Amino acid sequence: MVYHLAVMYPNEEGIQFNESYYLQTHMPLVDSKWKKYGLLGWKVIKYTHSMDGTPSKYLIACKLEFEGEEGWKVASKDPENAEVFGDIPNFTNVQPITLAGSQI
Repeated sequence: MVYHLAVMYPNEEGIQFNESYYLQTHMPLVDSKWKKYGLLGWKVIKYTHSMDGTPSKYLIACKLEFEGEEGWKVASKDPENAEVFGDIPNFTNVQPITLAGSQI
């Protein structure tokens, strides 16, 4: 069963987010490190507003799909993750909110 991860960056006052770096450098890094553990793909969404027109609580969200939960569990313990997570300050000044789960 496909396992889903969401990485969401809060739309906080003073947020800095380098979209070009994120798409051209960070996400290819993620792909190169986690593909061997069953990463099927990812997509990035920029939220401009909520459905009611008010400012969105999140600016950017990344949706990642793994072949299964076990693949993510193994990937999450890889020492190379220090490079993935250590790259966050290179494109933003906020910590992401993360979620993980399976489709029901």
